[in-house]
Amino acid sequence: MYQSRKRCLGGGYTLLEALYQIVVLILLTQIIILIFLWMNKQNQTFMINESIPWEIFVNDFQKYLTNVENLTVENNGTRLNIKYKDSSSTIQISPINNVIRKQVNHTGHVPMLIGIKNLKFTLVENELSITVILLNGEVKERTFFVQILKE
Repeated sequence: MYQSRKRCLGGGYTLLEALYQIVVLILLTQIIILIFLWMNKQNQTFMINESIPWEIFVNDFQKYLTNVENLTVENNGTRLNIKYKDSSSTIQISPINNVIRKQVNHTGHVPMLIGIKNLKFTLVENELSITVILLNGEVKERTFFVQILKE
């Protein structure tokens, strides 16, 4: 009889223990939900930002500024003409609708940056500045040093 009594006292599952486990489970789920919300916010900040296409455009645009013989800005700063030293080809970069496009010898249509409202080139001596207003109103600006090769 003593053994059966001991078994009953030590092996039971009480209501207080069940409530404790439910509280711990609720706290853990709240922490997991907060972690997922924080991760979602971080993904929106880093992955859906307009600076990624802008930086790709700047990197691509900078490649066109080497071995330049002549650089001119036309149409109140909306068109850039680049003539190269070792080639007879010229490149024109200008906006059409909401796209910055590149043309080689006035032919073709290669989109470089999509989703712009306004584009302005400014050339002061050997410094070329690009100012772009995106569709969301954000202003992006970059200045490049262009070494113009002359004989």
